[in-house]
Amino acid sequence: MFSFNHYVPVLKWKRGEQKALEYLEPSLKNNITPLIEIPPIPWDYNNDIPQKTIDKYLENIGSDVKKAWNHDSPIFVDPSPLWKEEEHPYVNDEHLVLYIIKQIVSEGTLAIPVTGFNKEPDYQEAIQESLKYSNNRLCIRIEDDDFDELEFRLNNLLEEFSLNPENIDLIIDFGFINPKDENRTLMSLKGILATLPYINEWNTLTFSGTSFPENLSDIPTGEIKKIPRTEWNIYKKIVSEKNLFKRIPAFGDYNISNPEYIDFDPRTMTMSANIRYTVKDGFLIFRGYSVKKHQWSQTRELSQQVVKHPEYYGQNFSYGDEYIYKCSLGEEGTGNAEIWRRVGANHHLTLVIHDLSNLHAPSNIR
Repeated sequence: MFSFNHYVPVLKWKRGEQKALEYLEPSLKNNITPLIEIPPIPWDYNNDIPQKTIDKYLENIGSDVKKAWNHDSPIFVDPSPLWKEEEHPYVNDEHLVLYIIKQIVSEGTLAIPVTGFNKEPDYQEAIQESLKYSNNRLCIRIEDDDFDELEFRLNNLLEEFSLNPENIDLIIDFGFINPKDENRTLMSLKGILATLPYINEWNTLTFSGTSFPENLSDIPTGEIKKIPRTEWNIYKKIVSEKNLFKRIPAFGDYNISNPEYIDFDPRTMTMSANIRYTVKDGFLIFRGYSVKKHQWSQTRELSQQVVKHPEYYGQNFSYGDEYIYKCSLGEEGTGNAEIWRRVGANHHLTLVIHDLSNLHAPSNIR
């Protein structure tokens, strides 16, 4: 069980995010519970087939999680993005949900399965079977479309799984939050916190969302732009009015990603180099030019721009910050898409943990 000063980052389980978590300062892992999403299998557009079979895709899931997380506390595991894309969601005749949970637990990491409303019976049956590997603990992720008749829906799920609220980690997930909708989302969250059934009985309670856009096409190449961290603004307002609520949720976000999954098709899409750098009130985007034309060597200059920026946190702040600093000096390589996702995500994780610690410090609580 964790309290309101905890962090629940949603991480798409790709190599960049895995390494970002692996390189996180070990002591900081006490303050987070990652929610890892298992992404769909990437597509081989040249041959018009998946890049791997599902068996091959998942063969190292347990050891990969163990290596990246390497901590005694549990994680949340949401296999639904992969499940949605699979016509035959079985591995060795076992439902992929059950297979994933068992593989992770067998390597020594407690995996708490994630479900929600409107899942198909075979998915919920696999979730039910997986509870024996998670100490009968379940994460329910309610999303924006689920907020109507919430008490009725929650009671149905509790009855379906024969669980009490004490067994449930509840995540109120708004997904993508348009900065223009900050006030509307804040009011919606306030309404949920005011009316949520069993509010003090859930094992944990988390608010989650992100304002990070689906793509960076609105940011001109060669420029630096800031995108507001709307989800963080909303959370700070909730904390500032904590006396209005029976319980303050923990905080979650989508790191430096949008909730949507976009499989990059090199035949039709152009990748531009960029560095995503989270700061106190926003995401700084240092956007370069086409990688195909200018290569990744341009990230040397982008790194220099980050280091010179007044909101740079310094080389000793995180692994990601050290990499940026060394790249700016020519002491690290100029990387690729995976490495720069690792760098930006690692910095983001570190920053949010520090931000939450400061926000909930006794001196800030009135």
